[in-house]
Amino acid sequence: MKIAMRTYWWLLVFLLVAVVGGIIVFDKLDGKHDVSNDNSGELRVSSIFDYNKKIGHGVNIGNALEAPAEGSWGVYISDDYFSLIKERGFDSVRIPIRWSAHIEDNYPYKIDEEFLNRVKHVVDKALENNLIVIINTHHFEEMYQSPEEYKDRLMEIWRQISDAFRDYPDTLYFEIFNEPAQNLTPELWNEIYPQALNIVRKTNPNRVVIIDVPNWSNYSAIDELKLVKDEHIIVSFHYYEPFAFTHQGAEWVSPQLPVGVRWEGNNSEVEQINAHFKHVSDWAKKNNVPIFLGEFGAYSRADMESRVLWTEAVRKAAEKFDFSTAYWEFCSGFGLYDTSSNKWLEPLTTSALGK
Repeated sequence: MKIAMRTYWWLLVFLLVAVVGGIIVFDKLDGKHDVSNDNSGELRVSSIFDYNKKIGHGVNIGNALEAPAEGSWGVYISDDYFSLIKERGFDSVRIPIRWSAHIEDNYPYKIDEEFLNRVKHVVDKALENNLIVIINTHHFEEMYQSPEEYKDRLMEIWRQISDAFRDYPDTLYFEIFNEPAQNLTPELWNEIYPQALNIVRKTNPNRVVIIDVPNWSNYSAIDELKLVKDEHIIVSFHYYEPFAFTHQGAEWVSPQLPVGVRWEGNNSEVEQINAHFKHVSDWAKKNNVPIFLGEFGAYSRADMESRVLWTEAVRKAAEKFDFSTAYWEFCSGFGLYDTSSNKWLEPLTTSALGK
């Protein structure tokens, strides 16, 4: 009887140790994890931080599907772009999309089937090249002016996107809205994005969803973002500082900024980038969330030497703070690739990618 009781107590102690150990392991992940099967059939744990690392160094395919019509801004996405991007060493593509230009005027704001199929084709080709793919809503101009009036359209857009891509692999990520700003204030954004997220979660409970920082996704506004509890969120900001350098001569900026502004890469300039990124990183650590630098780049009216120095400094700072990145953009005014000569622009591409 004593032997049986002793065995019982040792068994109880063993079980308690096992349970406590398991709790500690998952507590360290703070719930931000997925359990899935790899190709060997063994279970593995992937945290949201792992998913962010998979973005790695990416590039935006800009001025294409977020134009009023694809091609109207000079870029039509060719299938071979994705093999070029993958072979050059990039890990991911961010594909900006102006869904709002392709929906019906009345509820339920049905997305044009031909446009949806075009987006699916582009996403499929990117995934076939083993790239992480991020799709968003971009240039939804009405949301900037009248967010309360147009938010129902945003919700229905995401209801349809979520349903269309519900069976896609976890290498496809969603981004709710690019650069909330103007009348889409931080307060309103903190109300609206959770509503869209809830719609996504009905059909995509474990899909990685990226949430942009308010005020044009500026690093300085990250403190104004209020996170909801969700295990599959990445937070994104964009970086174009100093704006007078990165946007010099840009035709869409009013008043147009003068050209000839150089960026020398001196200690004070580099330290400014690091200070801005540390502000973002400190907030991210406090909120236990990974960071995606979703856009950074300098317009081609700046001199190439300065563009290379700035791009390299931003990329290195992002690496220092474990941010994933997506350079803006592939083959247009900020571009890394010259479609007329079918060549990567060097050393600019190396400065954005690191290799």
